[in-house]
Amino acid sequence: MNNRNVLVRMMDKMSINLDERDACWEWKASRLNGYGGMWLNGKMVGAHRVSWMIFRGTLPDELHVCHKCDNRICVRPSHLFLGTHQDNMDDKVRKKRQPKGEDNGNSKLTQPQVEEIRRLSSEGISQVKLAKRFSVSRFPIHGILTGKLWRQ
Repeated sequence: MNNRNVLVRMMDKMSINLDERDACWEWKASRLNGYGGMWLNGKMVGAHRVSWMIFRGTLPDELHVCHKCDNRICVRPSHLFLGTHQDNMDDKVRKKRQPKGEDNGNSKLTQPQVEEIRRLSSEGISQVKLAKRFSVSRFPIHGILTGKLWRQ
């Protein structure tokens, strides 16, 4: 990869705000799963990954290029860091970007149902009966009642 040629191609596709000292460099061109994308060596690659390779060097295949700024279209090198998939997930949780409750696409319960589960449990209804009543297994009921799921 010729870094100079790739950087010249990238410059036309970035919006750089020189008025703000630490502003994101936003990608204005193609998108790849919500991230900036560009063709490199015959395949579409995340623009943030290309930016990392140009400004920081090699990029092991098993590592992700993560965003400190949480802006998927940012390609500013100082806003990027390398991490494993787990590092990226931990970063998401730490920054409270993890979908919770009804916003989690896997959730089968609503907030009012969770509140009712807690109320009924405090009245002595068993976890097994609650699971049947709300058409879920006992595990989410247990998680709700122990605070591991649907934290208050």
